[in-house]
Amino acid sequence: MGETYTSLPDTAHTLYHRVVRLVTGTDSAMVNNRALYSLPAVAESKVTVVTTSSVCNPASAAYHAAVTPPRTPAISRTPVVVKVGNSRYVVTDPNQQAGEFDVTAVFDGNWNRLAGWAS
Repeated sequence: MGETYTSLPDTAHTLYHRVVRLVTGTDSAMVNNRALYSLPAVAESKVTVVTTSSVCNPASAAYHAAVTPPRTPAISRTPVVVKVGNSRYVVTDPNQQAGEFDVTAVFDGNWNRLAGWAS
């Protein structure tokens, strides 16, 4: 039980900007992707990077469960957590990759995985 979860500010990661494009875009590609990823359409002001442990700890645990095989021991993580509106969280850990790609997951407010992508 020595794992730690320390959220990163989004200063060195592109997730915040990608999420803003997804949830504010009005062209058909962004509208379709938003639906595919179960994200609501919201104003940019409703998209925030979260660094509090009360959100980062459950986000990290849910992310770990979503991106690793069952019964994989927990590990320390440094997630980037982006809150979208009141009901969605987009989470990635720059140290968790599929090949060369970052693995990203979308969760609801109860930390149920709704969607994900690798980019």
